[in-house]
Amino acid sequence: MLLIPVTIILILVLAAITLPFWRKDPNPFSPFHHNDRTQELADLSVERETLARSLHELEVELAQKRMEPVDHARLKATDEHRLLQVLDRLELLQKDALEQTTATQEPTIRKRKWIPATLCAIIVLLSSLGTYLWVQVQAMEELAGIQGQAPGATGPNPLEMVAKLEKRLSKNPDDLEGQIMAGRSYQVLNRYEEAQKAWTKVLELQPRNNEASYNLGVILIEIRKFDDPEAFRKALAYFDKVLIDRPNEPGVNWYKGMALWYLKRTRETEDAWALAFNNLDPTSPDAQFVKEALTKLRAGEAPF
Repeated sequence: MLLIPVTIILILVLAAITLPFWRKDPNPFSPFHHNDRTQELADLSVERETLARSLHELEVELAQKRMEPVDHARLKATDEHRLLQVLDRLELLQKDALEQTTATQEPTIRKRKWIPATLCAIIVLLSSLGTYLWVQVQAMEELAGIQGQAPGATGPNPLEMVAKLEKRLSKNPDDLEGQIMAGRSYQVLNRYEEAQKAWTKVLELQPRNNEASYNLGVILIEIRKFDDPEAFRKALAYFDKVLIDRPNEPGVNWYKGMALWYLKRTRETEDAWALAFNNLDPTSPDAQFVKEALTKLRAGEAPF
């Protein structure tokens, strides 16, 4: 008579001990999810590079006067807003990938005691659930921010973008792309002192960044309160640094000529502007503007 209850008890004990080994995993790893995430990471990386290149081209077109400042500000604000979204999404995906990799690693040897295995399963489940909820909350906040823009607006609010960038850079001041976007945004808002700090930080992080050198030279010319030769010499040094890599860039040669003209180096001014003119479309408004300045300069008149 005792054999039956003893057998039942033994069966129940064996079932409890071996439960982690034969129970089907309720949250199996999905290679398709991994592939989707990898593809999204690749697509976002390509889009990030494309947006960065687009922003650089916008600066070049503005410098060459092929685009109106209003159109330039609108297009740049739109690109920068999208770039911020891409950077935030990349950051979330990278964190999620790290969490998923940690959570889905299986031990090479299963534990023989079911209590530690169960505790580990509960911890992993709670961790994964917390990560999922955190990602969802972040996505909902981002969506709410996009939907909260005023109806009929032509682009993101530059002040909101700057505030978001400042928050981002306060956590990571060595964020190169963030500093570049901050420099552009401050410059659009005519906040030259802050733009100057951002571009200076860009050069600390990437000494051969031509955009930073060019904009620092332009800012020195724009913020001068009087014809300070030292300011023009510093600006000239920035432009010469850019021209090492891009000797025929019309916009840089134009501003270099301005710095030289204020330094009363007329002959070198003529050479810089002539080089700028030769690399512009002769029928473009920019070419006509440079040609008129050259004509006045050669006649001994003030070019502008």
